[in-house]
Amino acid sequence: MKNPFNTLFGQLALMTVGLIVIVHVTSLLLVDRDRGQIDTGHAQRALLLAVEAQRNGAVSASQVAATLDIVAINSSDAIPYGCPAPCRDTSGPFQNDLRAKLPPGSQVVADPENGNVWVRYAGNPGWLKLENSMLPARRFIGASAMMLVFAVMLALIGAWYWQRPLHRLAIAAREFRLGHRAPVVPASGPREVKGLVDDFNQMVHELALAEQERAVMLAGVAHDLRAPITRMQVRADLLPDEVNRSGFLRDAESLSRIVTQFLDFARESADKSPAASVDAHCRRHYGDSLDDDALIRLDLQAGDGFGLPLVDLDRILSNLIENALTYGEPPVDISTSQHNGHFTLTVRDHGGGIPRDQLERALQPFVRLDEARSGDAHCGLGLAIVRRLVRYNGGVFHADNAADGGFVVSMSFPA
Repeated sequence: MKNPFNTLFGQLALMTVGLIVIVHVTSLLLVDRDRGQIDTGHAQRALLLAVEAQRNGAVSASQVAATLDIVAINSSDAIPYGCPAPCRDTSGPFQNDLRAKLPPGSQVVADPENGNVWVRYAGNPGWLKLENSMLPARRFIGASAMMLVFAVMLALIGAWYWQRPLHRLAIAAREFRLGHRAPVVPASGPREVKGLVDDFNQMVHELALAEQERAVMLAGVAHDLRAPITRMQVRADLLPDEVNRSGFLRDAESLSRIVTQFLDFARESADKSPAASVDAHCRRHYGDSLDDDALIRLDLQAGDGFGLPLVDLDRILSNLIENALTYGEPPVDISTSQHNGHFTLTVRDHGGGIPRDQLERALQPFVRLDEARSGDAHCGLGLAIVRRLVRYNGGVFHADNAADGGFVVSMSFPA
């Protein structure tokens, strides 16, 4: 299972949400604590003033209490008037801090539902009710949670917006690496990201132009060679010497095959020929024998739903089989299968394989690992042509050495 945080969006979201939570918790622990101390200081001074006024005169006491929003209540009436039963000391940052600032023996009871605080001042027989002295817990928690959710949503939207151009750029780069035509990536985001996207689009455009020029040149050379090769074959037929005639015809045939490979490599898209069943094509052209001594062995399980353009299918199989018989050892195994919505075509020989440090080089065009065979109509394009044709048809190409010996090429196509 892929780690969802091992992405740009995941890491941006984790960082911003983490910072928001840290700032929020810090404000609760530090800022609210300091604010609570200030509030308790105000409450302590208000209580002291109300108690002194009560001792000095009833009229002034009622006026001061009304001004400070403090109500004097007899001890017997405290619970009926709203003091949380059993109307004894409660614990909390506000209550503990206020109790510490009052004379010893004072009692402090908080009602978190409505924000009222009940105080029994030391030496006073009754209770003093401070209305709306605390922010109600429900309201405080609701407002705090709403702010946190809003901040997290804003952080996630921002992280998604910032990573979007880089995500599109990564998809385009992957398509280009796989040999597909990369789409033009819209330039958006911060200035540095826009510059990166513009440079990528320009690079892809210039590489496409260079590839097109190379393909046109290669196709032009191959087409120009067709005519002299045909004339060579005609003149070779007129030679009276059988040995020379056979040699010239073999050379002309080799040149013709090289020209065909050049033209296949120069193509820039899948062939437009009708789709053919891969299983049926393999049975028709490579037999259906399962004999251990057979040159080619078939294991076809994909069914009739697996089809490819006829010309591309023929080029893929002929190049792979020729490579297997030239550089590997028979028998050559051709197998097809269907799994998880994909069709797979596999071609394998039983030779010595390719040295692991040479695998990537063997897939490059015009590279021949066996220079001794370079003159036998081999120009190092076989695997490169197959990889291109697979990509043009929406497939994925993979080549490696088999665990029990031999070289295997696996091609996966969407069903």
